[in-house]
Amino acid sequence: MDKDDVQLIHNILSGDDEAFSILVQKYQKSVHALAWRKIGDFHYAEEITQDTFLQAYEKLPTLKNRNQFVGWLYVITTNLCTDWLRKKRPAMQSLGDASVKAIDKLTYERYILEQREREAGERRHELVKQLLEKLPESERTVVTLYYLGEMTTKEIGKFLGVSVNTITSRLQRARERLQASDERLINETLGGWQLPGNLLENIMRQVADIKPVSPPTGKPLVPWMALGTATVLVILLLGVSHQYLARFQRPYSFEAQSEPTIEIIEAPVVLETVAKPDVRNQIGQATTPGKNSSTGSQVSEKVLVPTASEDFPNIFTSNTVPEVTRFTLSNGIRVVNLHVENSTDVGIFGYLPLGLVTDGKAKPYWSHLINHLTVRTAGPIDFRTSNAETMADNIRLDFMGNTDTWMRGLERHAKWLSGLPFSAENLTEERPRVLSQFDYIEANLGTHKLAHVAWNQVFRHGETDIRMRRGIESAQLSELQEYRDQHLVQADRVLLCVIGGVDPETLKDTMEQQLGTIGLTEKTFPELTVSPEIAKDQNATWDINVTHYMETYPIPRPGNEDYPALYIASLIWRFACMQDAQLKELIGYIHCGVDLVTPEQVYLYVSASVKPDTDIEKVKQRVRQLMSPLKQQENNTQVPMIAQGLSMELSAPPDIKRLMQQQPENVPENLMLLQLGVSWGTVEYQYGDTLPQLASAFADVSAADVASVVNRYLTEDRRMTLLLTPRTSE
Repeated sequence: MDKDDVQLIHNILSGDDEAFSILVQKYQKSVHALAWRKIGDFHYAEEITQDTFLQAYEKLPTLKNRNQFVGWLYVITTNLCTDWLRKKRPAMQSLGDASVKAIDKLTYERYILEQREREAGERRHELVKQLLEKLPESERTVVTLYYLGEMTTKEIGKFLGVSVNTITSRLQRARERLQASDERLINETLGGWQLPGNLLENIMRQVADIKPVSPPTGKPLVPWMALGTATVLVILLLGVSHQYLARFQRPYSFEAQSEPTIEIIEAPVVLETVAKPDVRNQIGQATTPGKNSSTGSQVSEKVLVPTASEDFPNIFTSNTVPEVTRFTLSNGIRVVNLHVENSTDVGIFGYLPLGLVTDGKAKPYWSHLINHLTVRTAGPIDFRTSNAETMADNIRLDFMGNTDTWMRGLERHAKWLSGLPFSAENLTEERPRVLSQFDYIEANLGTHKLAHVAWNQVFRHGETDIRMRRGIESAQLSELQEYRDQHLVQADRVLLCVIGGVDPETLKDTMEQQLGTIGLTEKTFPELTVSPEIAKDQNATWDINVTHYMETYPIPRPGNEDYPALYIASLIWRFACMQDAQLKELIGYIHCGVDLVTPEQVYLYVSASVKPDTDIEKVKQRVRQLMSPLKQQENNTQVPMIAQGLSMELSAPPDIKRLMQQQPENVPENLMLLQLGVSWGTVEYQYGDTLPQLASAFADVSAADVASVVNRYLTEDRRMTLLLTPRTSE
């Protein structure tokens, strides 16, 4: 009688290696099929299959959720394939180079016969590969697992983390694309392949010499997911990819209009998709959205939930996790320190509570202009060390230096927080820089953050004609100074995140001396002015030459038990929208998240810029179709794996060694470290004291929980919509 995986794993960890041999026999063909699909060589796929099971055996004690063994095995296989492809392919030794004299005639004839058979087989395999290449990625994988892996549709669904109906649909579509003769060739070639009989024997012989790694003690470590597709330096709820880190290679310049700098991605799970980067309008530069790739899986009747990909490395234990220290200065400023032993780099990131969705009535984008002016108040800007960004609910001010210059960074933050007066000269310099960003944002359909600004004006202040350019052009110096003094630096609402090699005790004493004396008073956000009877569906005009659509749903704050499931729902919905072929034809950039936070409420939202001449009703319809599958528990099979990953990511910073192993080419280590500080600080700012509880709560989220919150919160009666259209010229 076949035992289930959980019981087998229990037996293995109890010392029963025979149970592991059962798992190997159960999944070896699946692993080999996946490896061949990824590297294209049957024989080396056998080596990867063997290495996959050896690594799984060694790391098995680190697997927290034993129900996710199959998905974990998929991750290991994929990572090993990626490593293999990154290295130079092993040199193939040809028996033809051997001396014929050393081979007797009978042996040589046998060799020639075998060589011909091998060459014929390789030609068939190459032809099959060419046929499979005609199929979309998702269908190609299913066909390979079905014929070569000899898996049922149910087994494939479990392996890939999608529903049986989705697998069946993909298999059917693949058959429709292939001619009958092509399918027969694929079936005969792949179905006739047999793994060597000694594979299991080799694995079990080496298993006898392996001692499984003990589970990590203390806080679990964070998996670092290099986002090569849609997401992920996964730090907590944020991430960074190779493409995003490339934007972080140089500090921003106030002079540049399209200078790439820091990008923060709020997504923690890797998908098999190519997506546009999350748009961040930073000081002194225009937004630089990514190119809309036409590649990636399509979403049909089912949402493609997150599955592990090539960029999701295995989770290993290490002693190089930054030491996290939290303390509060005497004036209420909160500090989180990530001490990285032996590092000479230091980043200091300040988070202040004024943001795009707290702008006052008829003051759209003032928070961003004030960010510019605040940074300028500390004196001339050193582009190598200073940075800043305006987010939905906060302004971030950055200093990037080292163990020799970090005190200058504290001095600069002290000036930023002390309310130094703005000058007419600074306003003259910064106003045109802010205005110049709009043209670039329009050209690239990167209006996500501007839509937050407009949404705030409509739903918090009752405005219906949002004049962002006019608001920036007409703002007076005295008004901006007063506005900053009233709202920007609020007692108990300022967080500084420091990362790098400064000793924690030295840091604490020095920060108290430099920043603890700043007088912070109780301040409020700009007052809510909207009338209580405002309609939940709104149309508004704005002086941006792009049409933009938003849906928002009020949800509980992070301390509520439903918040983690809602967060995961937003991730899956976001990825489904980002990779959907139909939506790509209609929209520019799209985002879905739970970071739309006003003083009164938290909202889950989906926000999309719309291409010219697009029927907006088609956009609405498709967005809602992609959310609908989340209402059914059976469509959310990957939720437990996502939940476990998020729980780990919220528990501790990532292993620095593992982080640096994900370092993209031409991206210095110090920038990798600084991005870690930005990401961790953002989550500390967003979740504060609730962070430990939230980490624990994520671990318990199930597929049923996600279906439940979608059915209760993302409903027709709770939906609020906003359609923004360009205003006509005056």
